[in-house]
Parts: sequence; structure tokens; C-alpha cells
Amino acid sequence: MSTTNVIGKSITRPDAYDKVTGGKKYPVNYTLPGMLHMKILRSPYPHAKILSIDTSEAEKLKGVRAVLTPDEVPKKYFTPVYFVPYNAPSMVQDFILLSDTVRWAGQPVVAVAASSEDIAEQALELIDVEYEELPTVFDPEEAMKDGAPQLHEASPNNIAKNPSFEFGDMEAGFEDADHIFEGVYETQRAHTCYMEPRVCVADSDTDGRITIHSSMQHTFGLREKLAVALDIPESMVNVVKPTYIGGGFGGKLDIGFIEGLAALLSLKTGKPVRAEHSRGEDFISTTRNPIKVYLKTGVKKDGTYTARQIKSILDCGAHATHGSEVIMVHGLYGTFFPWKCPNQIWEGFTVYTNNMIGGGYRGYGAPQGCFAVESQNDEICETLDLDPIEFRLKNTHREGDPHPVLEGHKLASYKIEECLRQGAERIGFDKRQAAGSAEGVKKKGIGFAVHPLWVSGCVGFPDIYEHSGATVKLNRDGTADVISACVDLGSGQISMLTAVVAEELSLSADKVRIVYADTDTAPFDAPTHASRATYSAGLATKAAAVETKKRLFKAAAAVMEANADDLVLEDGKVMVKGVPESAVPMTDIIARAESPFIQVGEQGPAPTTIAEKGTIIGTASQAPPSNPSPVGAQFIEVEVDTDTGEIEVLRVVYSADVGQVIHPNSAEGQVEGGFQQGMGYALMENLQFDQETGACLSADFLDYKIPTAMEMPSNIESIFIDSHEPTGPYGGKSMSEMCLIVPAAAIANAVYNAIGVRITELPITPEKVLKALGKL
Repeated sequence: MSTTNVIGKSITRPDAYDKVTGGKKYPVNYTLPGMLHMKILRSPYPHAKILSIDTSEAEKLKGVRAVLTPDEVPKKYFTPVYFVPYNAPSMVQDFILLSDTVRWAGQPVVAVAASSEDIAEQALELIDVEYEELPTVFDPEEAMKDGAPQLHEASPNNIAKNPSFEFGDMEAGFEDADHIFEGVYETQRAHTCYMEPRVCVADSDTDGRITIHSSMQHTFGLREKLAVALDIPESMVNVVKPTYIGGGFGGKLDIGFIEGLAALLSLKTGKPVRAEHSRGEDFISTTRNPIKVYLKTGVKKDGTYTARQIKSILDCGAHATHGSEVIMVHGLYGTFFPWKCPNQIWEGFTVYTNNMIGGGYRGYGAPQGCFAVESQNDEICETLDLDPIEFRLKNTHREGDPHPVLEGHKLASYKIEECLRQGAERIGFDKRQAAGSAEGVKKKGIGFAVHPLWVSGCVGFPDIYEHSGATVKLNRDGTADVISACVDLGSGQISMLTAVVAEELSLSADKVRIVYADTDTAPFDAPTHASRATYSAGLATKAAAVETKKRLFKAAAAVMEANADDLVLEDGKVMVKGVPESAVPMTDIIARAESPFIQVGEQGPAPTTIAEKGTIIGTASQAPPSNPSPVGAQFIEVEVDTDTGEIEVLRVVYSADVGQVIHPNSAEGQVEGGFQQGMGYALMENLQFDQETGACLSADFLDYKIPTAMEMPSNIESIFIDSHEPTGPYGGKSMSEMCLIVPAAAIANAVYNAIGVRITELPITPEKVLKALGKL
């Protein structure tokens, strides 16, 4: 490659300076002249029928421009999840913007638009709503029983979805086992904790067309769902892609309420309408679904799996939203297919309760599955005195094996053994003490977890959008503009796309710009989710750059009187391959392509050629060719104070096969950020609610604890295994979610190694530690 090669180097992030000087391009900072402000009146009851709504006093308040009640909202039920069609058969269509029945405390009831936020808040206090309270149920297993309050008529026993997978002979598998292990593993409701709240500005034109600016993870998904919610054609909605957003982590993968309500109020008033969640509203708007896993495993004396029986119960809250898909991903990629077992059965239940609705969250059901499976795997190794590394290798796939989910595909890049062995060596796993054997009050322990199968997008998933597009245009000054609908969540998607285009077009990274895009102008791209951006969007953007280069060579061939197939691009110059003296600066070719057809020179007017004319531009829109699996293993050392129950994470080693690392600094940031979220999930994060009123008791960062710099370990080491994915952009594949899937299980196993007692319910709080030790 030329000296402009940027793949594998940590280029300066294009958005870095803008962010550290105020981040004016965050959606939360977007304003329009004459903009109104929307606030939402929410139900204080977890289950009730709305009998009447009186908004007359609110409408009299000076500054109030419009009030929106359920009667004024289209009664179109749909799934709000961006990455599937609104009526996808695999999902549940139970969502509506405003309803006359509320099913969780905090559900929107009325929306108000006013000239200021304060006036809108005052107006909410003047609205009188009469409710008829209905029976409630908060526990999903109770909700499944006969006689429990029914939340949705179409779902008997409150079961929204009940998928299952099975192969082999379960009875024979358990009969063949020398040992059978059974356990129940529970995870909690956790918030995504993105720093920028959900926020949008909706602006209606005189013809009824809506333009939306929003902090979200999918422009085209928002366009589709908003059009459905408003019962208007998609062409009447334009969604502007934000330059970047302040985090998403899956929590902004559905339309929610604010975009639809703000759009309706804008249509009603003819004014732009802004809506921004308070932190408390964010906390009751999206969450990782709690899942309870019943796991039974049969093994031979040498640790070989013979049979596994798994039942998973997911609490989706008042509406299914993501729960229909989370339970499927949890089953497919979180528990069932990552491990090799000849006889398996898994059954999942997505269950309605009067808890808050769930949403997407990084890992999408896999952290819950990994916690259960890897906790039990650790127990099996302890009980049977098996080498934990060899046990995992015995029961996992290997490079070159058929992909366990995608028929016709292989695990072409799959360095699981290298991940396990290098991580174990780096942390000194062979020197760890027996569980609970450490002396003193403060006991150290080492544990690990591996997740053998994950995704680089959604190829193979029913009903899920999975294709990407991009346009790349070369300018006369030698820069390249990239139009892509891929949303940067703050984790470096802009940097990745920049590097890919710079590499393909022999440019320095500072010559590439990711420019304005909206759903009117950009090719379709699926959401930034499912660890797909590098692989799927990266491949499409690379393909667009290839088309741009072909167009450049066609123009150059006419100018240079050469064959386009013989041309190469190096160091910003077009030349005949092997003939460096033929080199012509690409800027000359681009300028000539956009110059007048007849040019006046020293010899007078002279024509150019038609073949060389036209903007040097290329567009691609394509589905990715496969869905390669990354692999991640995390090794952790903890110290547990057996007097207080406090757990300190001392050291982290994360070893991963992510193919070619495109941007090393971003990759390390993913590892560190993923661990921070995983550590919070393992040790402290827990959205808690009053079990009588359904009210959220931890709706801010005073009561909802996340790790800060004080709790984070000072030593987090990343090992990226030398690997190359043949189908990926420059050999790359995904990594983002794997960084969060494994930490909770690894921490739980390290805590067991420290104190000799296993805790099977997250989060592992000091109280649970002391209770496990018999001190509470």
C-alpha cells in the first residue's frame, strides 16, 4: 500500500475538536426560530382506564399553543423498533402514541406545546385526568398464571412471545451424562445511561411534510415508524442524520413517544416543536430487560456436554417493544448456539407486566445468557476439578467449522483458543488460588468468561433490515465527501468510515469528510446496532469508494490516453501500473472532469472529451456477504472485603478476535467503555420500583449508581489477536457488544474464586456478598 495507508492506525477523530469545544452539533443543542417546547403528562398509576381528560384550564394559560390528548392521535398499532418493518410478523404490534388505557406508571397521557418549558410544565398541573384503577402484576412468573390481571387481550396469560429451539434426544442426552448441574440465574433491569437525553425537534411545512432532528440510532427507522404513527406516507417525513449523538447503546433504537407527539403538535400549531426528556423520564423510557434463566446441563466426567435444557423468562413490561427480538437473540446467540452440545432444548417467554417498557441495550439478551451459562460452566469445572480453559475449548466451535446458525457460512476467522490462552497467560490464571482459600479479611480472586459466538450485523435474522449504502464524491481540491446514513453514537463510526475511504482513495484522513445526510438524500442504511457498523456500513462505504475510483480512472484514461484497467492510485496520483513517470495528480483529473467542455488556452479554444467529464462520484447499496463472529474472553482480578461485602476490581485483561483492527484507539475505547458498563451491570446498577405503585425509585444518578473513575480499575489491558476476516472491510469485523457481554460473568466467577460462595443474581451487591457469607 501507499504511504497514505490509514487502516490500523489511530487517526485523529474528525469530531474530536468540536466535541471538546462544546459539541454544538449534538441534537440536544439544535434549535429553530419560533420553536415551541413540549412536555408530557404521565400516568401516576401502573394500570388504569382513563375515564375523562379536562384540558380547558391548561389551554387558557398564556403561552400554551396546543394540547394533545389520546382522542387526537391516530389509532395505529405498530412495533416501534427501528430495525424491523412496523408490522413484522416476528414482533408484536401493541404500541400506540397515546392510549385510553395506561399500563405502567409514567406512560404518556397528554402532551402540551408552549412558548417555554416552564409554561408547558405549569400547564400539565392544570390538566385534570380521571382514572379508574385496574389490578396490577409486576412479577413475570405471576403474570403467566391463570387469573393474573390481563394486560393485552391478544396475549393470554400475558405471554407476548414464546419461541423455542430443540435438537437431539434430550432424554438420551441426560441419561448419557455422568453429572447433571442445575441452576437459576437472575438479572436485573438496567438503564443504558447515555449522557445525551432523548431529544428531538419536529418542524412541519405548509404542505404537511415533517422534518425531524433527533438523538436516535436510525434515520430510516425513525422515518418509517413516524409515518406509521402519524398515518401519513413515508415521503412526508424527512429525518436529518445527526453529526453525532451523545450515546445510545441500543436505548435509542425505537421511536418512543416524543418524535410522534412533537410532530403532531407541530402540525397542529404550524411551529417547530422541541421535546427533551428529563433524566427521570429517560430512566422510565428504556431499559435492559431482566431475564430469569433456568439452566440444566449434563456432562461426561471429562466435561463434554451431553445435554442442556434452558428456560428463559423475560419481563418486557407493559408493551413488547424489543422484548420479542431480545428473547430470540438471547436464545440463539446468548445461550443455545454459542456452545457445542448434541442435545439441547431452549424455550423463551416474553411476558407482559405493569413494569416500565424495555428497550434495546448493547448485547441484546446475550449478557443475561452469558452470565447464566458461564456461571454454571465455572461451577462444573470447580465441582469436577476440570481445567476451565480446556473445558471451554472442548465445548466450543473452532475456526473453519460451519457457522452454527447461518447455513452455508463458516467461522472463517475464529481465534477462540488464542483469546483464551493469551488472556490466561497475561493475567497469570495458572497461579490463582483455590476458591475461598485466600487468607485475611480482604480476599483476592481471579475469574474469566468467554462468549464463543456473536454477530457482525443481522444477516440471517428474520424480519431485520440489513443493508447499507453510501455515496463518495471527490472534490477539485483533492478532498472526499462521504454521504452515509450510518449514525455515530460516540464510539467512532465517523473515524471508521473516514479511514475506509482514505485507504481506498489513497488520501490522508484529514482529506475525508463525513457530510450532511438525511433520508431524502442518503442511501438506506440499517441502524447503528448489532455490532454492524464496521462490517456492514464499512463494506458499503468501501464499495462506494471503489465506484468513485473507477469513475476517476475512466476520466483519467481519457486524459492520459491509457487503459482504465491499467491505472492505479498511489499517494494522490493516478499512474499506469509500473510506470511511475506517468503519474498525474488526481486533483488535475478531477479539475479537468469538472471544467468547461471547451477550454481557452494559449493556442485558443480547444475541446476536451466527453469521456472525461462529470463529477467523480460513486454510490453503493448492498447487503453484507456474511455475519462473521467476533470472540471475546475477559479475565478479571477482584478483591472482596469479607467484613463489608465491598468488591473492588483490581485488574482486567480482555483478549479478542475482531479481525483487522481499523482504529486501535477506538477499539481500546470500546473495551474500556464496555467494561465500565459491564462492571456496573455486575455490581451496582439496578432500576428499582415501588411494588405497589409502580413508581421508579431510582430515577437519577444519585439513586442509580454507575461506575465512576473512582471505581474503575487502573489496569485495563486489551489484547487484539492477529486475525483477518476474509469477507470484511480490510479484514475487519465487529467488536462493540462483545466488550459488554462477558464482564458480568467474569466478575461473578472472580468473586466466587475470592470467597468460595457463588452468587447467581445480579447485581452482586455488598449485601448479597455478606448474606452469602452468612454475615447477614
